[in-house]
Formats: sequence, C-alpha cells, structure tokens
Amino acid sequence: MPITKKIRILQLVISDDPGILDLTREIAETFKDHPYEITTAFLHPTQHLAGYNHAISFNLKKSDLKGLRLKALWRLYQYCSHEKFDVVITHRFKPLHLMLTLNKFLNIPVCISVIHGFDEFKRRYRKRCVALGLTKHWHFVGVSEPVTSYIKRALKLEASCISTIRNAVDVQKLITSFKTKEQSRALLGLNKNAFVYGTIGRLVPLKGHITLIKAFQITLPQHPHAQLLIIGAGREEATLKQYIKDHKLNRSIKLSGHIDDAASLLKALNVFVLPSLKEGFGLVLLEAMAAKLPIIASNTGGVPYVLGNLGQLVTPIDEPQAYADAMLEQFSKAPSITLNEAELLNRRLYEQFDISYFQQAWRNLINKQLKENH
Repeated sequence: MPITKKIRILQLVISDDPGILDLTREIAETFKDHPYEITTAFLHPTQHLAGYNHAISFNLKKSDLKGLRLKALWRLYQYCSHEKFDVVITHRFKPLHLMLTLNKFLNIPVCISVIHGFDEFKRRYRKRCVALGLTKHWHFVGVSEPVTSYIKRALKLEASCISTIRNAVDVQKLITSFKTKEQSRALLGLNKNAFVYGTIGRLVPLKGHITLIKAFQITLPQHPHAQLLIIGAGREEATLKQYIKDHKLNRSIKLSGHIDDAASLLKALNVFVLPSLKEGFGLVLLEAMAAKLPIIASNTGGVPYVLGNLGQLVTPIDEPQAYADAMLEQFSKAPSITLNEAELLNRRLYEQFDISYFQQAWRNLINKQLKENH
C-alpha cells in the first residue's frame, strides 16, 4: 500500500478495563501520525475518552452484548460501513466475536485480535465461534510468548497467523510521572517510616489478593510496623475488607480503591508484590521496574518471561506461606543488595520493554498485513 494513502484504524475495546487501558493508549499513540488515523471505540460507557487522540463510546448496556447482540451488531455495522476502516484491532473476546461476525459483510482488509491472557478460549463455544468466523483477514497477537503459545494450542492456528508483540511502556514518560516517596506516602496515607509492600491490580480472584493479605498477616509478628498497600477496585473488595476487619488488620493494610495514574505513586513502596494466580504478561511489573523496586511475583504465565532470571518468583502461587517467606527475605536484605536487584530489573526494562520496540513491531505488522491482504 502506498505510504501516501491514509490508513484508517479502529481499535475496539469492551470497556475501560484498567488491565488493558494502558496498552490501548500505547497502540493509539503508535498510530497517531500520518499515514495512520486511529479511533479507539469503547462498547460500554467509559470515563476515559480524554486519554486518546480520538475516541468514542457506543454506550451499550451489558445486556446488549448478550444473546443475539443485534443492537450491538447493528450499531457497529453502521459505524464501520460509514467510516470504511482499513484495519480493526480488537481486545478481549466480545469485540473479537462481534467483528468475526461483521467482517463477513464489511470485508475490512486487516483484522487483528490482541489476546491478553490464558482464559479467552477456555470455553468450547468461543473456539467454535473463531473457527466459524476466521478468514484470511484475521491475525492474532499475544502480549507475551506464553500467551502466543496458548493461542496456537487453543485455536490450532498456523504460526503465520500469530505474532508476539510484548507489552511495553514509555520508560522516560513514566519516570517523569513518578512522585517522590514522601509525596506518595502522604497522598496514600501511609506511615512515612514504615516498610511498605504493595501491589496494583483489579480486585478479582485471579489476582490473588487474599493470598497476599494472608501472607502479610504471617509476617506481622516479626515486623509489626510494616504496611501493605493494595491499589485497585473490583468485585472482591467487600470480601477483602471483611477479612481485614475480622482479623483486625485495618491499621496495617490499606485498600486504596481505584486511583487514576496509580503507577505514579509506586515510589511509596519498598517492595512490589504481584500475587496473581494467572497472568498473561503483567504490565504493572514494567511500571515497578521503572520505579526501581525489588519485585516478588508469582511463577505463572508470562511473569517469568517479563522478569527473566531477575526478581523473586514464588511457587506454589496460592500458598500464603510461600509469599510470606519471600516478603520476610526481602525485608532482611541489605540495602545494597536490594538496590542492585532493582537496578538490574530497570536495565532489563530499557533493553526489552521500551516503547520504541513495541511501536515499530505494531507498524511492521499492520503494514505487512495490509500488503498481503490488499
């Protein structure tokens, strides 16, 4: 395709899922300049349209994406027919499912489905939907090598139909956003002198927060002035709050709820902990690496791929005692050792996960797919 022709891209997202918002923003940033023109469209209402150069919301209800989904299909068909996109990028299964159906009529040349984890095709129904809707226009992207391997196994696709484009961050931009340790602790209501463990993530069972809380509880008798910070919101919030209340942990554990730009407060922590039971990549790990924090994380999914042979991996991932042992070990390390670990993680971030690689990989993929499908 001649470079002078405008390439119109639609990025389709089900909702303002904090687990993928940063990635969708990075993709939007990648294609903000000529010859590209990208629109990010949310199926559900969202409060985050301002975070993109061009974004819209279809304001669909959850019920609109169940059953036959006729309203959602018709609205999306009308929009795409009018806008005449060259490329569509979907995130999560429901946007993928909608476009698998619609592209039989729209014939958008390039359709790319970004897969973020290991549960998208757990149901046989979803595999059948893909098998029935798949055409030469479709290509799949895994956010890590383990996720790409999962896609290949689950959908039985040829290697040529799948790519790995690692999640990434704009390291310099992220670093400039960090508040100081003192500022962050004051904003979060943390003790300025405490040893603070912390994490950021949706409060859902797969993120393993109850395991982290129980692990921290085990450490308290040895370090009664330590604190645990959990940033995020979700359906597990009431359960976690009740456990904290029942075990009189309110003074030691803080559930802050959702915080916009939560990564800017990472300097408040002494150690970052990711207790997920499953994790396709773990973008928050990159943010912790940018903040030069030592990391304790579950030995699952894409986590070892992100950390390499650095960080402290925990197995088994659902045992509080295993995390407690790792947390106590971090507490007892000499500051010089902790600093060296954090510096090595930071160096890996620059070498493997800076935004420049990510942007070039996405441009190369779309240009290649356009050339092949036009």
